[in-house]
Amino acid sequence: MRLPFPLVGLLTLLLAACGSPTTEPSRLDTLRAALGGAEPDFAPRFAALIAARAPALQVGFIDKEVSTTLLLEQRRNGIETWLSPEGAALVLERGMLHGTRGFGTGLLASELSEPLALVLARQGGRSDRLMTYLDGNDRAVTRTFRCVLSSRGARQLSLQGRVIPTTLMQEDCKSLDQSFRNLYWVAQSGIVQSRQWAGGKTGEISTRVVLR
Repeated sequence: MRLPFPLVGLLTLLLAACGSPTTEPSRLDTLRAALGGAEPDFAPRFAALIAARAPALQVGFIDKEVSTTLLLEQRRNGIETWLSPEGAALVLERGMLHGTRGFGTGLLASELSEPLALVLARQGGRSDRLMTYLDGNDRAVTRTFRCVLSSRGARQLSLQGRVIPTTLMQEDCKSLDQSFRNLYWVAQSGIVQSRQWAGGKTGEISTRVVLR
């Protein structure tokens, strides 16, 4: 899962680059040239998304001190699948973590309707969320968390040279034996940055949109 940090920066710049599609080389060719002709160790699906100029998402695995760039592979009914260079994926529901594929303990799916409504409305309140994981025996185990949403006020967020006004929302959740805190920077367009708990083994994940 580790992507070398210089390559992360290069990839992010490459994904954000502008230009005429009729005159500039493909972004995959540009990346190969920057690496001295070496073939990047990217999953074929990820390489195809580079060529298709898919939207990008900067992601950090905070406990592991690893960062990378994911590309949007699919968007359907508010659910987005973001693919990593190695072929793992994060599934987001309008910016809130819905599931993971290939990152540590599998988060199969989440029921997020209550906290998501409060976060997007930038309103405090109480909510429940359900998170379904695979256990060590490949069995689906669903946990219920009781959560409290609160606003920490206005925040100015700098995204690629643009200052975006946001509201920082905090979500504190507890089950019988686990607890976590999520943070969401919410702009008019929705969640543009977050720090979310993915599970006991994966830990916290940060996300940040890449403006195009």
